[in-house]
Amino acid sequence: MLHVAADDRTGALEVAAALADRGAGGAHGVTVTVWPEQAGGDVCVVDLESRHLSSQQAASRAAALVISGPVAHKIDSTLRGNWARELVARHLTSRMPVLLVPALPALGRVCVGGVVLNGGRPVHEGDVDVRQRIDSSRPADHLRAAGASDVVELATVADAATWAAAPRGCAVVDASTDADLDAVVAVWPRQQVLLAGTSATIAATVANAPAPAARRITGPVLVACGSANPAARRQLAVAADRGTTVAKDAASALQAIAARRDTILATPLPSGSVDAEQAEVESARFAVEVAEVAAKASALAAVVVLGGDTAAALLGSDSLRVLGSVAPGTAWLVSPRFVVPVITRAGGFGDDRAIADLLWGTLRA
Repeated sequence: MLHVAADDRTGALEVAAALADRGAGGAHGVTVTVWPEQAGGDVCVVDLESRHLSSQQAASRAAALVISGPVAHKIDSTLRGNWARELVARHLTSRMPVLLVPALPALGRVCVGGVVLNGGRPVHEGDVDVRQRIDSSRPADHLRAAGASDVVELATVADAATWAAAPRGCAVVDASTDADLDAVVAVWPRQQVLLAGTSATIAATVANAPAPAARRITGPVLVACGSANPAARRQLAVAADRGTTVAKDAASALQAIAARRDTILATPLPSGSVDAEQAEVESARFAVEVAEVAAKASALAAVVVLGGDTAAALLGSDSLRVLGSVAPGTAWLVSPRFVVPVITRAGGFGDDRAIADLLWGTLRA
């Protein structure tokens, strides 16, 4: 049994997909629920919807997770959000030490010397959207700022094994490869320690090797992007240059899909800072527009959703079945709101060709 918490929808779906790739959940996939609902079963994931809450609200929500058996907490691979406050709250409430392994090697995100790097660059120096900036790439800094008094940084698996033999406080462990993740998770005391990290870290709790199923489509795709992350917007630009139609509204998107063309529908880029209320209103408006297109476009083969807020608004609070990954960080799921598959990914994932490669390579290889 494993119960996993995540702080936003794409993160919850991403970790569920990584677990499903290793066989968790069987043919039915891994269930993802939305706080406060929590599913049972051998493996389940709950979205706390805490990414944009105040740090106090996020900590309170995390502290209310009282679960027996192995537990894990998925954090953002670029250290965004309230994850540190959430982990410290769970640590203090449950009295469980925390083992944090903040690496996602498949996307070039590693932890070296206690610092999280993305493509060799500290993550706090990289692309961020206007609502999510961080000031340190060292997870230990975040934990201490959140109130953790006993934090250690560990460089090797041997160091992690020594700590795990007598765990206390919070430990941050370096990892640069998937083999590193497997080795660190292998020394994790499942019943005594809260495991935290990226989707790759948590997927390593399942002993099977990853074996994602190939999933193909034959019709046009709607790419719905509500993320303001510069990486996501560059990906859309490359896909447009490769021939994907950019629609200005639902009507033009329906025309393009009827003509069997892959189509991009995106929110306008904000001109300045965006507060939580504005973002929620825009996400809700955009979700209505995307849902209209999906409901009316009879030729549609799949919906690709970029951004956690967009995914949350579009998918609502329904329980979801995640069947696996179609690419690193990219979940394939079944939603009761859609008759076609939904594919989700965080706005900051992948290089500039990621969406083009997904549309013309992965889904149609």
